[in-house]
Amino acid sequence: MPVHREHIEELLELCWTAAEDGLVPLDQDRLPTQLLCFLPHPIEPDGAIQQETLEAMIQQGLLLATNRRIQLSPAGARQAQEVVRRHRLTEVLLHNVLAVSEASMEATACQVEHILNAEVTEAVCAFLGHPPSCPHGRAIPSARCCALAQASVAPLIIPLASLPIGEDATIGFIHTARHAYLQRLHAMGVVPGHTIRLCQTSPALVIQVGETQLALDERAGQEIFVRRRHGPRQDA
Repeated sequence: MPVHREHIEELLELCWTAAEDGLVPLDQDRLPTQLLCFLPHPIEPDGAIQQETLEAMIQQGLLLATNRRIQLSPAGARQAQEVVRRHRLTEVLLHNVLAVSEASMEATACQVEHILNAEVTEAVCAFLGHPPSCPHGRAIPSARCCALAQASVAPLIIPLASLPIGEDATIGFIHTARHAYLQRLHAMGVVPGHTIRLCQTSPALVIQVGETQLALDERAGQEIFVRRRHGPRQDA
């Protein structure tokens, strides 16, 4: 029975995420339980198919297996990084731009990650401003387009704390692992796409969103990234 490429890519993604959470090497016999404890979608419904996928990945050199313990090989990690990048960029697009529900975002990202090619992935990344993390706070692996952007257009996308006081900007993305604080920011209207103005940085960080002024903690100034309306002025 042939192994579907989608099954391999799903397992590559899951192993990458497990490595992020320090759960490697994985126990091959307990793989479904280990992986599904922190991911919302199943690998494959059929255990027999799952075993065939594992064996195919080991034969292809994507997984290293020793005494029923498995982890990504260097080649597997490279492929997993590409899958994860496509998935998380899609999540940002669906969440920040299209504002779809959490369930639709996840289900769609799981499908789109298998069909995006390199050119479209770079275009999506550039359109989103090369975001460093997905809506769940997990890092988005960077690529060549991100390095080029840092050198060429990075001055247009800056941490909130670096915005000149009194200047309006558009919230591009929020990069934080503080999930409760992120929800609090969203409740206050501090969400991607909204206009924000930095009112002061000392003694407290104060912003204005719409007609409301809000005081934020110091860390927020480095976690909220904004897109400037104009490039930085050049002194004569």
